[in-house]
Amino acid sequence: MKTPNIQSMKKKSVWIWFAVGIILLLFAGSVLFIWKMSVNMFEGNPRFTLTEVRINGNKHGFWTNKKEQICSMLQLRPGLTNLFSLNLGALRAKLMKEPSIESVTVSRILPDTVAIDIVERIPIALINSPRSHYVTDADCILMQKGRCMDISYSLPIIIGLRNEQNFVPGMKASALKGAVELIELTRTRWPEMRIVSVSITRPDTLICALYYRNRIGNNEIFRVVLPAAGIETSLKRLLQVLEHILETGNKARHINLYFKGQAVLTMPAEG
Repeated sequence: MKTPNIQSMKKKSVWIWFAVGIILLLFAGSVLFIWKMSVNMFEGNPRFTLTEVRINGNKHGFWTNKKEQICSMLQLRPGLTNLFSLNLGALRAKLMKEPSIESVTVSRILPDTVAIDIVERIPIALINSPRSHYVTDADCILMQKGRCMDISYSLPIIIGLRNEQNFVPGMKASALKGAVELIELTRTRWPEMRIVSVSITRPDTLICALYYRNRIGNNEIFRVVLPAAGIETSLKRLLQVLEHILETGNKARHINLYFKGQAVLTMPAEG
């Protein structure tokens, strides 16, 4: 029986590895060729030069008419930037750092347009005073009043959020949760109750001032005390009390709903 020729086997192994190397080189060359072709076809093609940036968003939103500001933020240069050189995910991430932006999509529209669709956070209350620099949305996110949708003229005020010097735009202020829920419920389900202000200075308690059924005046403002939990139940009870006051001509304007199962009515203090 003949023994295998070791030298012959070594030569065969070298040729196999040589062939594998050639195949890998051809594969790498093909990838490089395809990449170069794609660069020339897309990123190097002047046909895909950016000429328009389209901003879509809330009709009265802060960012709707800020195309130049957005282009500067994202370093978009119409007439110079190539559409396929843009990292759309990175552009979106930059915009999402703005506290007033709730969500955004960035997309290419061939051959020359970038479309930016922005959903802005809607302010629902001022923080601490009418002259405050901060507002909150329904998720308790703080925003700078001058860098978000401006509807501050119609907003109620939430009073008592502490450490205002430490406020940071974009922070979530969980202490506002009860007051925000109260405002949202009256805004969406019981709009006949118009909240003017909500105080959160007392633990587990909301103290609000409101008008009812568009009866506005010094003698028509109701001051209501209610627990910060079970707000929907309290509002249903409050609606009954307010209707009773109007029907009977009762002059009481202070309503305490903190005691379960009953409402305590008192007259406003004179002077």
